[in-house]
Amino acid sequence: MKSSTGANSLKEFLIFAGKIILVHTITYFVFGLIMSNLFDYGRIFQQEVIRDFMRPIGSSAAFLGPLLQPIRGFLFAMALWPLRETIMGHKRGWLILWGILVVFGILGTPAAAPSSLEGVIYSKLPLWYHLIGLPEMLLQTLTFSLILVGWERRRYQPKPSRRQGALGAEVLKAVMIACFAYMGYAVGSILSAVIAKVTIDFETAASDWTTQIMFVVAFVFNVVLILLLSKPWVAHRMALWQVFLLFWVVDTVVPLGYQLLFLSPMPIPLAMLIGVFPALVITVGLRLGYKRELIGR
Repeated sequence: MKSSTGANSLKEFLIFAGKIILVHTITYFVFGLIMSNLFDYGRIFQQEVIRDFMRPIGSSAAFLGPLLQPIRGFLFAMALWPLRETIMGHKRGWLILWGILVVFGILGTPAAAPSSLEGVIYSKLPLWYHLIGLPEMLLQTLTFSLILVGWERRRYQPKPSRRQGALGAEVLKAVMIACFAYMGYAVGSILSAVIAKVTIDFETAASDWTTQIMFVVAFVFNVVLILLLSKPWVAHRMALWQVFLLFWVVDTVVPLGYQLLFLSPMPIPLAMLIGVFPALVITVGLRLGYKRELIGR
């Protein structure tokens, strides 16, 4: 594999960091959602000793946790960047990466964190609590390692045709922008609830599959629309404010319709406030990611 030098170094790092941020954020959310429902984290966090250590799963702070994952992903990228050639050049690079994450990030942390050796020795947390968190962390880091190494290695394989490569880049950009828009929903939900004085049941939002699927549906709609905007015959006919308006309508109507069909009706003003934030994230993301190739002046 060739080393990155000169002006290409920053570009190479940003691509590498983008992949890590995307893979980490998605795997973190997916395994957190599965394991929180499987092991009933909401009930566990309310037990004696545990409740003094962990915030309730329905607290606003816990609900905002996913917003920090892109920052964690960027920190991971900074730490792994000097080691990337060693990891990617090894036959079992995924195992090396997973081993690093397990040893330094889970079992051998300097702090007395849950599931770590220091945590078992120095904290008052019961042993079962240290063990119950391992499946989520081990599976998430394993999946992260497999996907990242497999994805990164494709850069050093024979390149596909120009058409296939362009399509893959468009899909990747659409998914990344939609992921950040997903976080816009979280911010919008909290801020709009404060403004509209509407109480949000954070515990239900964090642990109920039906509620989470609503945002997954919106995520799919956003990805499809972003891909459509990548077509020149669509993109160059739309001004920036039109792009924002389009996604504002979509990100308002989809949750509104989903709530009406499967949950309970949502106040229209609240839905409109929530829809502003993902629409803004997508519009900015399109502007920065696609620039003039996708968005008309």
